[in-house]
Amino acid sequence: MMPFDAVFAELAKSETRVIHASDDAQLPRGTYRLREFYCEEPACDCRRVVLQVCTGDDQRVAASINYSFEPVQPPSADAPQIFLDPHNAQSDASEVLRGMFEDIIASDRAYHDRLVRHYAMWKSVVDEPEHPDHSKVCSHEHHHSSFRQEPVRRAAPKINPNEPCPCGSGKKYKRCCKPR
Repeated sequence: MMPFDAVFAELAKSETRVIHASDDAQLPRGTYRLREFYCEEPACDCRRVVLQVCTGDDQRVAASINYSFEPVQPPSADAPQIFLDPHNAQSDASEVLRGMFEDIIASDRAYHDRLVRHYAMWKSVVDEPEHPDHSKVCSHEHHHSSFRQEPVRRAAPKINPNEPCPCGSGKKYKRCCKPR
């Protein structure tokens, strides 16, 4: 995952969602910025964003929220659409921030659409080697290793299962040293 602002800095600056928390017993007063991260794997269509909710003053990560744009089909309790990302930083305020994000998504369709638009912009950079910003998100080796792997070459000729085993036991290869 890479930050959206790594390629689209000006757009991210103008369109980053901010939560202003006033006196709340569950959430410290302050400003929380939702920084978007997207997948940099070519040809991946995960259709999700990880949002790092950062505190305004010192940019510490207060929550990492994973949001899938479409509900899982069929709906499953094991695969929620919005959850705290277990692979990224969390804090004591993470659950409260996740709940606030759920409320935002439920009440602001334009914000959901903005995240989907940002995802499409991001994937156009990742999936198009000719895009001028492609090298910012995919190294040459990364891009080509995903699509063009060198074929595996045997050091010795293939052994037929019914031929004598090369170890010299006198048994057929399929009954002796052939991996199972």
